[in-house]
Amino acid sequence: MHQTTNSGLIIAQTAYQIADEKNALQPIILNVSELTSLCSFIIIMSCKVKSQVRSLAKLIETELSKQNFTVLNREGLSNSQWALLDYGEVLINIMYQPDRDHYQLEEIWRKASKVEFN
Repeated sequence: MHQTTNSGLIIAQTAYQIADEKNALQPIILNVSELTSLCSFIIIMSCKVKSQVRSLAKLIETELSKQNFTVLNREGLSNSQWALLDYGEVLINIMYQPDRDHYQLEEIWRKASKVEFN
């Protein structure tokens, strides 16, 4: 499957901390490295307001850029309902809460272990 690196963990933790500081709803980091070769970590968070999806995605991208991490691809910033930031080893999903409820990504990745840190 996918080999986890320290860089991936730093990206995941940074995105999580920003989400937590900006009051994103239920941010979660899932370690999917044993389940897929796509990436090592999937981060899922949601927002109550659509405009917060875009602003949170831009903030995460800016902060990770300061740490010399470059986003490989970004999707969904124009509609503000579901933004995806692809950092290779880490996929960051920022979703409008009703969309998160509908698509239930946590259920799709239910076999993944949650990453906990302080």
